Amino acid sequence: MLRAIAQKLLMLVPVLLIVSFGTFLLLELVPGDPAVAVLGPDASAEEYARVNQQLGLDKPFFERYFSWLGDALHGDLGNSVVRPSTSVVSLIASRMPVTLEIAALSLGMALLIALPLGIITAYRAASRFDRAASGATSALISIPPFVSALLLIFLFVFNPEIPRWGWLLAMVATSAWLVWATVSSIKHHDLDGRGIAWSFAVAAVVLLAGLVLFAFWPELPRQGFDRITSGKGLAANLRTAFLPALTLALTEVAVFSRLLRSDMMTTLQEDYVLSARAKGMPTHRVLVRDALRPSSFSLITLAGVSLGRLLGGTVIVETIFNLPGMGRLIVQDGVIPKDFTVVQGSVLVIATLYVLVNAAVDLSYFALDPRIRRGRR
Repeated sequence: MLRAIAQKLLMLVPVLLIVSFGTFLLLELVPGDPAVAVLGPDASAEEYARVNQQLGLDKPFFERYFSWLGDALHGDLGNSVVRPSTSVVSLIASRMPVTLEIAALSLGMALLIALPLGIITAYRAASRFDRAASGATSALISIPPFVSALLLIFLFVFNPEIPRWGWLLAMVATSAWLVWATVSSIKHHDLDGRGIAWSFAVAAVVLLAGLVLFAFWPELPRQGFDRITSGKGLAANLRTAFLPALTLALTEVAVFSRLLRSDMMTTLQEDYVLSARAKGMPTHRVLVRDALRPSSFSLITLAGVSLGRLLGGTVIVETIFNLPGMGRLIVQDGVIPKDFTVVQGSVLVIATLYVLVNAAVDLSYFALDPRIRRGRR
């Protein structure tokens, strides 16, 4: 297993080199002169030549690439062309925590909802709940993120009483459904004593959470972002991050739950699962321990891809909620003013994180499937 992990890490080296070369080459193919972004369109040819010499743009392509790559390996991504006194690393360091927090929160919220939803719809396939969930997820997939953001702002900011009562009713309905499902499972002997206790405990926690949310419903801001280090505390930070994260999570919930449902339905027809059910194993044990693990490979892969996409693809959401994240840094501070060093450094950092996340996903397969560990020895 250690050998396989070492091989996977070594394979990252050529991938990262290709990523860095593609990042550098991409900016070379974009039309326009960076010197114009510095001096404006009315400068003389001599002034443009002088700025190109100062920026090193008069040197051959490969010489500039290897110089830039060497500096990047030492943590130096250069300075902004538009703001020469500001380093690209400092700009990324100020924006990356915002994007990481929003992406992590949205992915966590999506998995928290999609996992139980996918398991239940797979187990209760073709039921009323499954059909209702299928319709809801289809609607969520069809709604663009900017529309979801505007709808959430309308509900949570301008009409906060609607989601407040909606959360309470949803929690009460979920708790009642859990109690009904537990009673039904007891009649069919699908749950043992421990499973019954856990089911009623979850129902009680869901109901209590609904009452707490109803009593202490927070006031959510329309725009802006309070950092954890701002001195306002974690609660203020989460209030400003909740709506952007929920906006991004809605689509991910739909995709994750439908994918998990499809894989779980296939796994539930496997011989070892049917054998476990025939032996009288509790339903919750069969679903969570026997069926969920082999069904989660596609979900983990998609979650890794989604996390990488969220790190660089949240421009619209960041604009609507006025978030100082990486998406706005690349577009507003890089592409629009033609600040090529900002674009190069930002894209390189996001691409590197994307590659590392997918490598972590590949390594997680060893923990999920013992057959892979044995096959790699």
